[in-house]
Amino acid sequence: MAPRTPRSGTDPIRHTAIVGDVAAMWSKLAWDVDVFRDIQTGYPHEQQPLAYAAINVCIAATSLRNWAETAVRSDARASGRAFDRQGFDSDLTVAVPAQAMCEAIANTAKHSRFADGEWPGGRVSLEWEEGDEDSPPGWILRYGVEGAVVPSLSVNRFGSLPETWWAHLRDLGLVEGDFHLPEWQQNKLRRIFGHSPSID
Repeated sequence: MAPRTPRSGTDPIRHTAIVGDVAAMWSKLAWDVDVFRDIQTGYPHEQQPLAYAAINVCIAATSLRNWAETAVRSDARASGRAFDRQGFDSDLTVAVPAQAMCEAIANTAKHSRFADGEWPGGRVSLEWEEGDEDSPPGWILRYGVEGAVVPSLSVNRFGSLPETWWAHLRDLGLVEGDFHLPEWQQNKLRRIFGHSPSID
């Protein structure tokens, strides 16, 4: 799909180097999710890297929401329609269930004060698990709301973001095609299995 360039103002690549459209920001979100997953499995005894990577995922998801909203707003303006902010928000809540959690965490990190926003009663817990024959002992993050019986594992909540976001962006007309791994992630898997990616 051809990059969606801004209709006005300076090209974002001037500051981001390679992130110039919604699809590129989606790839950035997928990158942060992958980094979090690698830290969860590779550094299970470290608290800080895990927590920092989780915050980065949430910031990336919030940034992607902003990019998507800007693109949809621009499309509406170009076609002479009013932008439906309430409809945009409600559709996003349904399409990407983990988004409200991510935005609450990102806003708390950004503004240096607690802000639960659309995630009322939400909380994060850092817990030590002893492990078993399938997984080593280590720290894990759980996310849930007050009163939840079993808060969900962060690796599961974050792992859903790339696919649910891609489907939503496709519904918005901002990307095309079925969900697929970003090119950098495909190259990573090729290296793992002994195949060097080609350099164009």
